[in-house]
Amino acid sequence: MKDFVFNHDGFGALEHLAETPMTEADAVAMLVQPIVDSNLTAIDWCICTTGEHNCRTRHGRGIDKEALAFWGHRVPEDVRIAEVIEHYNAQPLDLLDIVVKHGRALGLKVYGNVRLNHYLNPNRLADCPGEVNFCSYNGIKKDFRLWTFHAYLAELFEDILEKDVDGISLDFERKAPFFPPDAPQDQRYEATLWFLRRIRKLTDKPIIARVAYERDKADPQGQDPETWMKEGLLDAVVPATHNHEPETLDWGIERFVEAARQSPRPCSVWPQIWPTGIDWEDQTGSKHPPDAVLKRARDFLDMGADGVYFFNYCCFYEGGDLFREDDQEIFGNLPQA
Repeated sequence: MKDFVFNHDGFGALEHLAETPMTEADAVAMLVQPIVDSNLTAIDWCICTTGEHNCRTRHGRGIDKEALAFWGHRVPEDVRIAEVIEHYNAQPLDLLDIVVKHGRALGLKVYGNVRLNHYLNPNRLADCPGEVNFCSYNGIKKDFRLWTFHAYLAELFEDILEKDVDGISLDFERKAPFFPPDAPQDQRYEATLWFLRRIRKLTDKPIIARVAYERDKADPQGQDPETWMKEGLLDAVVPATHNHEPETLDWGIERFVEAARQSPRPCSVWPQIWPTGIDWEDQTGSKHPPDAVLKRARDFLDMGADGVYFFNYCCFYEGGDLFREDDQEIFGNLPQA
């Protein structure tokens, strides 16, 4: 049985969830059941959305509406999403609790994902350790060498682990970069290695890392997955296109497979497919057709992959359905051999 993992934060779908009574069953029907009905085997639930967290943590209870205003997200859709998260955070089970409870009961694994360089409202930085923003984005600086920032992220993963997820997922690629331009390369590698070691001490559950497949994109972010695997720090590695660059469907995974097979800790390779081509902001005209995505999945398995990881950002959520018709065709026909 291969692993087919779906990166999911509920973000666009939550706008449609707002049109329901917003019960536990409504959340399951919209966020979990479509995945159960496919050949996908796991949800990698990202707890971070445009403003803050979509579940309860010690550092925040849902999307910070002040942060949305600060970053210019004043559109009605974002306000409705914030209200949905606020509603579920006031219930006994927040959205991640519901996804874990019902996803597992229906046969899915559920991982807790944090995009490691997500931002917060700058006015709240004094309430959180470290500079919890990412470098050179919207004029706010963040330096991943700060131990206080590592401490903040570790606390998020502690909170996720308390929700009894099947493992945790470290997204080094969503919204890169991580370091100031003048940071020496050796310090970039050291900072991420220290962080991986710290997270490994938190749990014996699976740890997943999403990284750039291209060395020239990975190195500036301090990504050294071969070393991480050599030390036995990972249970799965997700080589991916850098940040939000379009998917070309024509890159290899050989070095990741080789490093994973030499790891003292069993490590799976789940290369990413992002079902978009050029101009991915155009959600209607840039998607790769289902046959191309399915061929790519089969090709990855032939290359030695243990599964495939699907990145969802800007791909789905239309008309109240989690998956479009093309996506249903993809996820309903994934290779099982």
